[in-house]
This record gives sequence, C-alpha cells and structure tokens, in this order.
Amino acid sequence: MHFIDFVTWLNNTPWSVWLRENDYAFSTIETFHILGLGLSVGTIIWVDLRLIGISMKRYRVKEMVEQLEQLALCGFLVMFISGFLLLCSEPLKCYTILAFRLKAIMLPLAGLNVLYFHSKGVFGTVSEWDEATITPWRARMVGILSLILWFGIIIAGRWTAYTS
Repeated sequence: MHFIDFVTWLNNTPWSVWLRENDYAFSTIETFHILGLGLSVGTIIWVDLRLIGISMKRYRVKEMVEQLEQLALCGFLVMFISGFLLLCSEPLKCYTILAFRLKAIMLPLAGLNVLYFHSKGVFGTVSEWDEATITPWRARMVGILSLILWFGIIIAGRWTAYTS
C-alpha cells in the first residue's frame, strides 16, 4: 500500500467526509486551531524577541520562560490536536499542496529548535547571561530561527487554507 492509498482511504472515511462537509464541525475546529496558534505563537514570540534583544530587555529570560512556557505548551496542544482534525477533514487536499508539505517540514524543525534551546548549550547556561541585555549568539540564533519557522508555518497554513 502506498501512502497516497492511505490518504485516499482516509479522505473517503465517513468521519473525514463529516468533518469536511459539516459547517459547524469544521469552523469550530478551525476556531480552536487559530486560538491555539495565537496562544502558543503569541507567547513564543515574546521569548524570541527577548532572546534576540529586541524587546523585554529588563526581564530575565528564565523568568519569562517559566511564566510563558505552560501557556505556549497548552496552546500548542490545542493547535496540534485541532490541526490533526483539520488534516483528517481534507487529507487529499493537504497531501497535494506544496504549502502543507512545507508546513509539515517546518513544524518538526521548530520542535527541534525548542529542544536545542532547552539543551545545556543554550538554556542550560542561562544563569550566566540571564540578566544581560545582549544574549549569547546561540540564544539569538534560536530566537531568530524560531521566528522564521513560526512565520513560515503560519504563512504555509494560510496558503494551504486558500489553495484548492
């Protein structure tokens, strides 16, 4: 069985058809997806801007991460579950659109970036530079890469939504 066969099967399941054709189901899921995105990426952006040194320079990075991390995770969980349901509603469409494939590549890269941030190489050394207005280059690169990936994910998501 090829992957396209699985995607076609999923596309034709009663559940997928119902998600796709029921205006209330799809729009409700999409609403939760956007709310989760706003909560997750909205909090991530604050940390990224602090890491880059553009904003919030008077706040300690460790405090920001501790205060915003749970919100970001909660938003990501809502976004991930609702995104999976949106994918299940239109699997064939998503499979054929380049933007969705790019989004599917950027999401794990954003996850790896977060893992690297929490590694000993960046956040593990935060006590050494926590109050500095200029963060180490690794922290700045993590913030820049995060912003690029999340803006790319959002653009690819909107591109997917408006592509037939």
